[in-house]
Amino acid sequence: MKRLILIRHAKAEPAEKANTRDFDRALSPRGQRDAQRMGQWLGGIIPSVDRVIASPARRTRETAEELMRFWQPVPPAIEYVDRLYLPSLDEVWAVIWSFEPVWETVALIGHNPSISELRDALTGTAHAPMPTCAIAVLRCQASSWAHVLPQRCSIEHYRTPAES
Repeated sequence: MKRLILIRHAKAEPAEKANTRDFDRALSPRGQRDAQRMGQWLGGIIPSVDRVIASPARRTRETAEELMRFWQPVPPAIEYVDRLYLPSLDEVWAVIWSFEPVWETVALIGHNPSISELRDALTGTAHAPMPTCAIAVLRCQASSWAHVLPQRCSIEHYRTPAES
């Protein structure tokens, strides 16, 4: 069985106030606090992961850095994948199917709508969109990442910053 942790990036500064392109928007102070609280929760229930895969956008990088502090003693490697910046669902599938077979637990940090669409496709159930910094831990009925397919996963844990 594979475990996939879907994480929507934490709250970023508003686009109209950022005075920068969307890709370079930083986390807001609230986003930094949320990422720290959610990282503490996630590190408490899942003490380690094999790899973190994330969009290269600044807000996802900063979210990953906050979360990494709670996976100890050795934080996992982070891989930034260009295709995860505002991707289609098909692009996200291609990334998942390319994961190394030896990885059992992978955290995927991305953006809406694709991160919520992926959760819904994997579980076969439509849910409300994931708010910023929400985390869905999925248990997938698959022995390899190439067999992680729609309706083959169940939600093991789900949490939002409002619940922390």
